[in-house]
Amino acid sequence: MYKIPPLEIKVFDHMQMDVADLEESIEFYGRVFGFKIVEIGLRISTRWAIVGNRYNLYLCMHEYRAGKNIQNAGLEITHFGLIVDDFENCMSKLKELNVKLVYEEPVEYHSSRSVYFLDPNNYKIEISEKPGGGLINPYHSAT
Repeated sequence: MYKIPPLEIKVFDHMQMDVADLEESIEFYGRVFGFKIVEIGLRISTRWAIVGNRYNLYLCMHEYRAGKNIQNAGLEITHFGLIVDDFENCMSKLKELNVKLVYEEPVEYHSSRSVYFLDPNNYKIEISEKPGGGLINPYHSAT
């Protein structure tokens, strides 16, 4: 298909995001997802942290206080998606944690359901019950 074979990516490593308040973001991702601080520091006058979980999912955050409430102009990543084993439990936990949902009810796709909410920096997060909206077998490769 391609003249030069593409790079073979084995696993998604991390996502880097600017945050307005590092402590608030660490608290949110810890409270909602159980992410723990892996590393935290200061580099060239920028405070940063890496948080993650036991499944090797990591978020890297750089504090950018001046960016609070500034809207992007142009292309942007609209959200990131995560999968849970127990969607009903997820919905209950989000309500128990007082996480404000973007839509009052889960979004029903033809083979899966998703719930959307915002983190303290207005990054949209999607949690789904099945990979790829239910169209992807999680135990089968894309090839």
